[in-house]
Amino acid sequence: MHSLTGSWLNRLCDPVETTLGEAVRQALEVARCHPELVDVFLARLRVEAEPFVVDRLLELLGAVTPAERIHDVLKPYVDSEDPRVRSKASKLYAYATGDAQWATQFLGHDDPRVTANVVEALGGTQSTPELKEFFWAAAGSPNGRVAGNAVIGLFQMGEAGAVDVLRRLCRDEAPNVRASAAWVIGTVGWIEGMDVALEMTKDPNPKVQRDAQQAVRRLQALAGSPGTKVLNAGGGYR
Repeated sequence: MHSLTGSWLNRLCDPVETTLGEAVRQALEVARCHPELVDVFLARLRVEAEPFVVDRLLELLGAVTPAERIHDVLKPYVDSEDPRVRSKASKLYAYATGDAQWATQFLGHDDPRVTANVVEALGGTQSTPELKEFFWAAAGSPNGRVAGNAVIGLFQMGEAGAVDVLRRLCRDEAPNVRASAAWVIGTVGWIEGMDVALEMTKDPNPKVQRDAQQAVRRLQALAGSPGTKVLNAGGGYR
């Protein structure tokens, strides 16, 4: 069992010393016997200046903080003036709570990284009418990452219209949106989108080409794997 010493905490927060996965494992192990670990992390976070340590502490707090405390713990950092801290804290809060109503405040946020992280964190959350409405709204974002993450959420909920949105994004005039759309094709395993992905490998934008090529390789691998579950055109698995 680890003790709550400064040296242990230093090692835990140093990505060179400890991987994120191992740090989370150790933190969860310690938190079972030492619920005050949340307060230890918070105390360190309040005086920490190194961005990489702040990032690690926020990840650890998201992992070990009891659900009933997550709002009080992360809310001050959701409102941080530091864009990196704000984005990370918002993602962790969305992941921990699954609160689609809270997340709507980030639609049209002046920092699309925050919105994209929140949308990503809500992916895989239990489907509710509020969450569906949130994803549909986010899918209309002009930012490729925001719209792409929203479409993934719609696919995961089995929304048949997600395919139509994805096809539209593939034809968007903005290269960053088309690149995100190509990435989504591979990420959700949309086998029926192979023809679309192949066509996008001829896109005039190099990034779109690369992401489309990766999507094609992903779909080819899925198609050749017996028993692999892939998303069909209706958004459901087969």
